[in-house]
Amino acid sequence: MAIRIGFIGVGGIAGSHLSRLSQIKEARITALTDVVKEKTAKVAKEYQANAYTDYKEMLDQEKLDAVFICLPPFAHGDIEIELAQREIPFFIEKPVNLYLEKAKEVEKIVKEKKLITSVGYVLRYMDIVEKARDFLKDKKIALILGRYFGEVPGAGKGWYSRKEKSGGQVVEQATHIVDSMRYLAGDIDSLYAQGFKGINKLENYNVEDASIVAMHFKNGALGSLISNWLLSGYQPMLEIITQGIQIQYSVTSLKIISKNKKEEFLVSNNYAALEDEIFIEAVKNNDPSRIKSDYSDGLKTLEVTLAANESMEKKEIISL
Repeated sequence: MAIRIGFIGVGGIAGSHLSRLSQIKEARITALTDVVKEKTAKVAKEYQANAYTDYKEMLDQEKLDAVFICLPPFAHGDIEIELAQREIPFFIEKPVNLYLEKAKEVEKIVKEKKLITSVGYVLRYMDIVEKARDFLKDKKIALILGRYFGEVPGAGKGWYSRKEKSGGQVVEQATHIVDSMRYLAGDIDSLYAQGFKGINKLENYNVEDASIVAMHFKNGALGSLISNWLLSGYQPMLEIITQGIQIQYSVTSLKIISKNKKEEFLVSNNYAALEDEIFIEAVKNNDPSRIKSDYSDGLKTLEVTLAANESMEKKEIISL
């Protein structure tokens, strides 16, 4: 049975999903929609799919089993509600929204429809992340320290560097680190954040240059997240401290360090492909049990990152 897939948004990350899905036997890329007509037509031709510029027209004309939503954060909300009302399972890239109330509205109908959903927190699918999670399952975590260092995406020429469109560093980029912290250490119940501005002088830029978030986890652990858009490349890191053990995770490797032993594990699986394969499998078998982050879980990560923005603005501790 082929799973007929539609895409809403064909730029950026959509290309990676399209390429991977084209290698999955059960997946059939059926229809694509994007507001840029020429781009949609070009991508549709490459994948022998039908092209649209209006997603509702695509949904009316095509019989789809699942839809991938690959849009900037500011475009989320009504599309997910439309898909849920039509009972079409969807994969959505992170973050799931920029507004918590709208995300909760989506979550409500998704739950009512018992809809299969998946959120693009791809790092959860790394074999070394599962190894770390398994190692930590019977240990009490004291500290979890996250870092997201990098450059301004798109050199400040696109929506990333407008806070009203991306949400800023923590909401759009460091969200992967926040999600990994939640996945490994549990949920967060309060935080305090501060932001720094004044170095980046880009014309289309109104987000923080750097920020720091202090977190308290429900299980008692303490955490921090440090982010900046002042360097080059992409430098994510997590460090977890428990009794006599230090765990270092840098997206490409995992180190487990104790007094007399140091182990290092490298990523050995195609985690991005696995993320897409598991979603297609879930839709095919009507079984979401292997999906590592559904809409409700993605909403929890969003809540943390939006609370960080609120704390920066209000200069006060935010309870979740």
